[in-house]
Amino acid sequence: MSQIERITYIDRSLRERGSIKSSEAARRFEVSNRQIVRDIEYLRDRLDAPIEYDHPTRAYRYTASFDSLRFADEKLLIFYALAKRMAANEHYVPVVSAELLSDIESHIARDYRQVSDRISYELPVAEKLSMEDFTIACQAMLLERRLDLSYTDAKGGRSERSVEPERLINYSGRWYLVAYDLLRSDLRTFHMSRIERIALSKHRVASPRPEAAGKDRVDRFIAAGFGIFKGGDTVPATIRVHGSAAALVARQSWHPEQKVARGTDERGSPYTDLSIPVADWTELLGRVLSFGSAAEPLAPPELRERWKAEIARLSALAEADHYTDDGDIRRRGGGL
Repeated sequence: MSQIERITYIDRSLRERGSIKSSEAARRFEVSNRQIVRDIEYLRDRLDAPIEYDHPTRAYRYTASFDSLRFADEKLLIFYALAKRMAANEHYVPVVSAELLSDIESHIARDYRQVSDRISYELPVAEKLSMEDFTIACQAMLLERRLDLSYTDAKGGRSERSVEPERLINYSGRWYLVAYDLLRSDLRTFHMSRIERIALSKHRVASPRPEAAGKDRVDRFIAAGFGIFKGGDTVPATIRVHGSAAALVARQSWHPEQKVARGTDERGSPYTDLSIPVADWTELLGRVLSFGSAAEPLAPPELRERWKAEIARLSALAEADHYTDDGDIRRRGGGL
């Protein structure tokens, strides 16, 4: 049994039962009494747990509240479910995945192992990743070299970029490269699947680093507005979600700085107003549209106008269809 499993068991026993004897834990895990004492010392000295030995009862107990390890077993169970799901994906599976999963599982409390295969973690999207491109990006960060990119943006515009890589991020199953773009003299986010060519440059990254590419600036850039597409300044945006979806959104976390307000409209229907900082409307607009008629943007006016324009385009697209006698959709003025 792993030390992690023993420590989480000791912590759970102290919190739920009030005390634990080292001999009891030693019997449970079939280790020496001295080993359990070392585990308790680790818990106290390394994790700052307020433990003391009570001589009259010959047991250990907490002298104050200690919640640092609360739900440790459950969180490890969730992490194991995530690791299993990723290992099952052909784009992420490592060569030694079975050994890695076995090592993680060995740290799960024995009581939970019997239900570990009944807990799953579903990834919404699993985008194919070019391992060659991923390797080149990693090598650039390791060797502090620039990258030369041929990149196609969301609108189909193609450009040649020289960038200094800062982070590789998997966001909702898609891979992104955050880099200092020498063309824009600022940080930019590049969708890895839109990189048509990537190569190590002969040039090293600038030293000293530009202020816009400092570590603190990169961290703030990544943690800034909602979504993966960041920019310079953020603007507060508010969306209203109606009906049964209102309660769902009220419990969700879209951004650390979000503000939630709940109310009831003139028809007596509940709603949730969610306000978040946004630097790029693309992802938020898609999220609002995914709720259909149950959501609408309230502010700023630019976002609401883009939402209305997108609805108009969808309506025009739907009206352009007519059905054939056998029920197939045929585009007006075109084929199937």
